[in-house]
Amino acid sequence: MVVSYVTDALGDLLYGLVRVTQGDDIRFSWNGEPTEYRWVFTHEDGAVRLRILRFRDGLRPEPDDAGHAVFTLLSEVRPLVRAVVRSVRRLLFEMGEEEYARQWRDHAFPLRELNVLESWLKSPR
Repeated sequence: MVVSYVTDALGDLLYGLVRVTQGDDIRFSWNGEPTEYRWVFTHEDGAVRLRILRFRDGLRPEPDDAGHAVFTLLSEVRPLVRAVVRSVRRLLFEMGEEEYARQWRDHAFPLRELNVLESWLKSPR
């Protein structure tokens, strides 16, 4: 999956996960110029289902069923959030906020959302 810097991909992912931890179903898209990768999170019986759908032309809105599933996952929320937080924390350590902003064309590192997710992980179930 190739994602363009024109969207705040990591920020969208972390913000989406914050919403998932609040019990919301959420969707957002990453721009692959011209491909769209649509992330769809839905809650199911105490777990969350993630589907990443690929669409050839991100400029033409299409319904979910017109997309090609490139990834699917059914997971409890906490282990999913924990895995993403660990990876993002490692990215921040290796890259730093300034280099991240340079490579993602001035999209700031989503530190606020990362901190919210880390706090949620520390909270009692």
